[in-house]
Amino acid sequence: MNFQTIQYFLQVARKRSFSQAAEELFITQQTLSASIAALERELGCKLFLRHIPLELTYGGEQFLKYATSFQQNYDRMLRDFAEIGAGVRGRLRVGVAVNRGHLLLPKVIHAFHEAHPMVEVAVVEGKNDALLEALHEGEIDLAIADFPQDCRGIAVEDYYEDEIVLALSDDLLQDRFGDRMVQVKAALMETKDIRPLAEVPFLMSSALSVSGRIARNILRQAGIVPEIKTSSGNMETLIEMCFLGEGACFCPQELLRHLLAEKQLRAMTVLPFSNSGTRYAVKFGWPEREKPWAIRSDFIRLAKSAEALPD
Repeated sequence: MNFQTIQYFLQVARKRSFSQAAEELFITQQTLSASIAALERELGCKLFLRHIPLELTYGGEQFLKYATSFQQNYDRMLRDFAEIGAGVRGRLRVGVAVNRGHLLLPKVIHAFHEAHPMVEVAVVEGKNDALLEALHEGEIDLAIADFPQDCRGIAVEDYYEDEIVLALSDDLLQDRFGDRMVQVKAALMETKDIRPLAEVPFLMSSALSVSGRIARNILRQAGIVPEIKTSSGNMETLIEMCFLGEGACFCPQELLRHLLAEKQLRAMTVLPFSNSGTRYAVKFGWPEREKPWAIRSDFIRLAKSAEALPD
């Protein structure tokens, strides 16, 4: 048994598939299967029930605990010696929501690689709750997320503030209100009262996301039971449909601003609510138990620089 074998096992356990794990590891499925079979012979028990998807046996679940601990200690050892050797090599695993990654990470990673060209940045995209779980499980080193107030075991640092706004196309307003469109739009911007939109279709994200949670609270306060035309976990998809006039969309202001500029769109109504209930902090988070790590600290510093913040 060696570290490579443990890494192979962990990847199969995460993917629940030999083919997907082999693809991630850049090896053949035959090589991976042979390695796991040899590990099972060495341990004297089966680690996986080989159906689709793969399932850990009791022995596999027990070995997973040891393998995870081995991997975490191995990663920490590599970090320590990378810093002893001037920190020129390493691997930083960064977790981020898909839409936020598109907005933030290209510029941040570019700036980081100019300072640390030999450090690999492994981006792990997922939903907010999945990122928090990945931090607790030691699967990522840093998360950029909306953290709850009480997040035990995770150290956090502020990144920037964002706000959920309501976006809808002027074409949609025109279709729904006709000659009254200008007056309705002016009233929306002045009063922030969305009750006139009760008959407008909505494009909604998951209630587990920050945008979905805030959207449902705003609609509830307005007494609106929305006609949900489309729901999706991908905010960019919803915003693109909003641009096409499919419905009104509650979305993060920074992402909307970025996409509006990218497409040079003008015929949109964007309603900011500008209150504490719609604003939220995006933060960095990492396992509290871990010692300071220069590579992670430098990534955070560069991300917070003026050049890397959202436009």
